Amino acid sequence: MQVNDAYIPETPIEGVMHAFTRIGRRLKAKQPGDTIDHSAHVVLFALRCNGALRLSDLAARLELDASTTSRHVRSLEQLGLVRRSPDPDDGRAFRVELTEQGVEQWEAGARHRMELLSAAMEGWSEEDVQTFERLMTRFADGVAALTEAPSSGAWADKGWAAVAPRLQQPAPAERSTDKDSTAGGDPADSVNNDNNLESTR
Repeated sequence: MQVNDAYIPETPIEGVMHAFTRIGRRLKAKQPGDTIDHSAHVVLFALRCNGALRLSDLAARLELDASTTSRHVRSLEQLGLVRRSPDPDDGRAFRVELTEQGVEQWEAGARHRMELLSAAMEGWSEEDVQTFERLMTRFADGVAALTEAPSSGAWADKGWAAVAPRLQQPAPAERSTDKDSTAGGDPADSVNNDNNLESTR
């Protein structure tokens, strides 16, 4: 569906909904320099906030079914952004965790979007920015209270608070990485990826 940016809302509520539609579709779209899409970015964010997770736990945090989550994980594993590691509580199962390259990719994407938002507010007064942040947070809290199960989104709030300070720092200098160390091991192992990932439930 193509959204008409020239649409004129008839009420303030329609205006809010239309503004979020315009913003959301652009922030979800690949930006210049992005190497992963929005859905992959969200998976990396969940792992960045929570650390290594079983597939079932990751799916629960993403509010997706296990098969969809498994497809996302397989794609990210092929890119060397996540890897499987033995579950210390169950030797038969695996957990999914970020590689160093995965951390760098997520932080680069998050930093890029923060720069985009900062540029969009260029020329705003500090008071305008603070007022906007306060009202947006209040609005987000209201929507979450009506739509989320109790504490279902708490991990994201806490996780973002934990990683956001790092994003305020200058991006680290690029460096070469050992592909074999981040690509999830021997390519032959990919034959059993589906079965191994399913065992993480």
